[in-house]
Amino acid sequence: MGQHIGDLVVTKIVVASNTVTGVTHVKRGGKLVSSGSLLGGLVIDAGGNAVVSGRIGRNVVNDGNFVLSGEVAGRIVGQGIVVMGSSAHVSGDDLPIKPVAENSAA
Repeated sequence: MGQHIGDLVVTKIVVASNTVTGVTHVKRGGKLVSSGSLLGGLVIDAGGNAVVSGRIGRNVVNDGNFVLSGEVAGRIVGQGIVVMGSSAHVSGDDLPIKPVAENSAA
């Protein structure tokens, strides 16, 4: 997948190796494998799965399953399962995810 401008909603298997400029939202039954940059943050619903070896530019809201071997510029919050590899890094800064409506200049 090339660069994705705006939000990305994952409802099936998606492999993302480049940049997503908006929020990436993994729905129930969705599976994300990302080695690129998720600039707007990551939301994983219960029943969703994400494996990230790239960089996440904001917080992660995880209520599903999350495997991290990359970097999170914000925090990881939520009730989901988190598996962190030895090269994983989470800054701990609070960088809340902003919905598209707040990002647009309407």
